[in-house]
Amino acid sequence: MPPRTPPVEPIPLVLYEDPLSPWCLVAEKRIAAALSDLERTYEPLRHEPFPLRLEPRAMSRTERERLARAARRAAKEPEAQGITPDLWLSQDPPLSSIPPLAALAAARLQGVGREEALRTALRQAALFRGVNVSRRDVLYELAGCAGLDVSRFASALSTPWTERRVRACYEEAVDRGVEVAPALVVGEEWLVAGPRSIDEYREILERYARVRHGIPMARVIH
Repeated sequence: MPPRTPPVEPIPLVLYEDPLSPWCLVAEKRIAAALSDLERTYEPLRHEPFPLRLEPRAMSRTERERLARAARRAAKEPEAQGITPDLWLSQDPPLSSIPPLAALAAARLQGVGREEALRTALRQAALFRGVNVSRRDVLYELAGCAGLDVSRFASALSTPWTERRVRACYEEAVDRGVEVAPALVVGEEWLVAGPRSIDEYREILERYARVRHGIPMARVIH
C-alpha cells in the first residue's frame, strides 16, 4: 500500500482590528471572501485587539474631521455601504477604543459566537448609527441585544484583567511589527498591513499555503 499522506494542519490567521475602524470591517469581509476556496487550508479567522485610540483624550476638530473623512471614504466601498461619519461629528464621540475592545474580551469568555455577535452589534451602533460605544451603559445594552448573559458580562468587563489583556495584546502586536489596524498575520509569519482587495488577499493566502504546505495555487494572478 502507498504511504498515507499525513493530514495538513490548518494555518492560523489573526486579524488585528478595532471595531471603531470601518476599514477593519472592510478587511474582514474581503478576507472571508478570499477564504471561500481555502476553508480547509486555514483556521477560522481569529480577532485580536489593536486600539487605534489607545488613551482617552479629547479630540481636536481637525482630528474629528479626519476620522469623518476616513469613514466617508470607506462608505464608498461595497463592503461598507451605509457607514456614516456621525460617530466623529457628534457631541459625544468615543475618546478611546479600549472600552469596546475590553467588551469584546469580556464577551469571549461566553464563547466565540457571543463575541462575534457583540462585534457585529458594536459596529452597527458605532459605524452605521453614530453611537458612542465606549460608554458603559451602551455596552451593557448591546451585550443584551447580542444574547450575552449581561450579569456575567458586566462582571468580566469590570475586572482589571480584561483591560490588561487588551493592552497586552496591543503591546504584543507592536512587538510583532503591527503599526495599524487592520493588520492580518498569516501563519504567525507574514504580516499584511492595511486593507487589501479581495484578489490581493486571495493571492497572499494562496501563496502562503503553497510555501507552507506545497499546495498548488488555485489560479494564477498576473
